[in-house]
Amino acid sequence: MPRIPFAEESSLDPEARALIASAERTGAPDPRVVRIMVRSSAGRAWVKCWNSVLYEGRLPHKLKEMCRIRISVAHRCGYCSTVRSNVARAEGLTEDLVEDLLHEGARLSPREKAALEYADLFKSGDEAIDSDEVFARLRGHFSEEEIVELGMLCAQTVGVGRLVRSLAIVSWDEACELHPGLLESA
Repeated sequence: MPRIPFAEESSLDPEARALIASAERTGAPDPRVVRIMVRSSAGRAWVKCWNSVLYEGRLPHKLKEMCRIRISVAHRCGYCSTVRSNVARAEGLTEDLVEDLLHEGARLSPREKAALEYADLFKSGDEAIDSDEVFARLRGHFSEEEIVELGMLCAQTVGVGRLVRSLAIVSWDEACELHPGLLESA
């Protein structure tokens, strides 16, 4: 049971219903977390911002979803580690590819590897990404617009991921039961 209960259907206004319906269509953010976030105006603003960061821009959604999953597993968020975007699945993000991105990465393109390296560095702390060398490597694969977009995605995933983990929607142990490969990845 989450630490903050899901909003009851009877308490939802049209905006909250629309945000939840969008989450049901896309799969990310998962409707469960949206049912908690719609309890506050700041939470609703975050859902709108997250949808923009995740689904708009120049980077392929599949690549963004790969980075989101990688960061989520690194901070052992059971909930975020098990959520999958329906849009990314339609773009070819399979569970086999998720397993690959969490382990050896043999099937990943150089661009995907560069994005995931940045996600790993972003997750590891401020000092890791505060480097001219990091940005030089990113420029080898991404435009400056795409680097900003990737950075915003990583920032949202790390920050809000900590909050979502603390809500206890799905524990790490439950996530590992659903996806046994997670245990080896974190």
